[in-house]
Parts: sequence; structure tokens; C-alpha cells
Amino acid sequence: MDFFDEINKLEYLYLSNIIEPFDNQLLITVKSSTISDDETDLFVAGKNLGPVKSLSFDGPGTKYECFFKSYCRYTITNESFTALNENDERIGRLFCLYSKSNYLDYIRDTTPVNYTYDYDNTLKHYAFNCQNHIIDIITIDQPVIKRIS
Repeated sequence: MDFFDEINKLEYLYLSNIIEPFDNQLLITVKSSTISDDETDLFVAGKNLGPVKSLSFDGPGTKYECFFKSYCRYTITNESFTALNENDERIGRLFCLYSKSNYLDYIRDTTPVNYTYDYDNTLKHYAFNCQNHIIDIITIDQPVIKRIS
């Protein structure tokens, strides 16, 4: 898959945009991002959670468009509310391809995907682990990826 290794060599990734250009197609734009060296205290509901470093995504960096011709389901999760599952098996760190995942099992168990979309058992689970969101995509199609800057 073109750009898979290149994206995974980035230090951080930021979700810039996600749209459906046509029904049941998905176009995800991600960009390399950096973390500031400076720390500031983070206050939530009046409570100091301690020092944090800010994310910078508006500076120079490499941008990629990832087009999925079709999908069964995709989800976007606030990165603060995710956790790694020890039973999942994947390659990649920022852009992942799962060979085994609870999410993929959940889709197979709770939808008619095997009868309506995944005729030859090629369903895949891709994910983008960005600093601002985690995007999980269940599809039979390999994405077409372009470097756009």
C-alpha cells in the first residue's frame, strides 16, 4: 500500500478533514503535526490536570488524502476516550491495518455485512491514530493514498 510506511514514520498525525464525496465513499485528509516544547497547565472544570504540551498542526508538514471507494462503517472517536485492546493484532502505529480486532468482530456479529458487502471474506479494519481523533474504517477496499503537500 503506497505511503503506508511513510505515514507511520511521522512523529504525529492530525485529522484535517473527513468527507463523503459521494454516497458511501470516504475521503480522509491527515497532516503531520508537531508537539510544542513549551508546557502550560491544563484546567478542566476548574481542576488543574497538570502541565501539557500543545499540538501544532498549522505549520509546515506533509498532508495526505486517503480515499476509500466504499465502506461498511467508520467511526470517529475523541482520542481521549480510546484505549488499546491487547487482543487486537495490527501493523502500523499512526495508520494501522488490523488482522484481528474487536471492532471488526463486532461489525461481523451485529450487521449483515457478510451477506450484503463482504462476499469473499475480505473485510478489513483500517485506523488512523491522530492527535485529535481516532478514525476506524471497516471496508473491503484498500484505500488510495496521495501525498498532496
